[in-house]
Amino acid sequence: MTTPHYLVTGATGFVGGRLTRMILERGGTVTALARPSPRARLLRELGVRVVSGDLTTGRGIAEALQGADRVIHLAATLRARTPAAYWSVNRDGVARLVRAMATQRRPARLVLCSSLAAGPAISLYGASKRAGEQVAREHAAQVPTVILRPGIVYGPGEEALLPALLPMIRLGVVLKAGYGPRRYGMIYVDDLCTALLSATDHGPVLPAADTPVGGGPGLYPISDGNAYDWADICRALARAAGCREPLVVPVPMPAVRAVAVLAELAARGAMPALNRDKVREMRRPDWTCTPDDAVRELGFAPATPLIRGFEAALAALRPAR
Repeated sequence: MTTPHYLVTGATGFVGGRLTRMILERGGTVTALARPSPRARLLRELGVRVVSGDLTTGRGIAEALQGADRVIHLAATLRARTPAAYWSVNRDGVARLVRAMATQRRPARLVLCSSLAAGPAISLYGASKRAGEQVAREHAAQVPTVILRPGIVYGPGEEALLPALLPMIRLGVVLKAGYGPRRYGMIYVDDLCTALLSATDHGPVLPAADTPVGGGPGLYPISDGNAYDWADICRALARAAGCREPLVVPVPMPAVRAVAVLAELAARGAMPALNRDKVREMRRPDWTCTPDDAVRELGFAPATPLIRGFEAALAALRPAR
């Protein structure tokens, strides 16, 4: 058997870094399309072929595709100050990649990591991810493509959920956006990586471009199969951290939005994690999914309970002795 060779976009990010190491541990080889950075240098030290490039311009894509028989597209803009900044990567970056792949004599199989937010598309982020999915569908006749829509991804190296929650957990009081139930689908990062790798080899691909965007073959919602209330998540993290169960205090959505506006005004440079676009998603009471199709067609088997995943994430925060 030949050694599988993967092109990974977004390999310098949270999921991409874990995925790249998993591929190498399994004996595969990796090309990463990345901008110059300390994280890109670390990838080279691991034996990754790093091609300097940029999805917003298309630079380096053709070179990075050379020799790849599997492509996993992770690169995305998670938060931005303008709609154009979301679209330039989450839609147009996908377009540049699939168009380059479509010109190949035998295009590799593409696995596109989208988001549950692409389903209702009520935020700019979600709408841009859905637009990226649509671009992939338009080229599905030339490029065999599978789309995964994960829920909240957490684990070692995650830089949004844990940093926001942990101080409140230790204090014993956690704020909750809005009243009423809020349910979430969660997936541990290594379980998501396993699903991404499975999708490069198994399962049906997207059909022709005239099929509905919301479902059909080749599109897989991904979570550990549970529906977690906000209190469930807080209790699990508290237990993993060795803290008492916190008091969960709801905050009216107008107040949450006001805080988001202030956070945006106070931030310099990058958009803060709490912003008006994120508040749009917070208004939705249910962000869960059923991963039955992925279990049946990809052999997906989430292996990490929520508490154990939080324990691993917390262990990564502790300084080495």
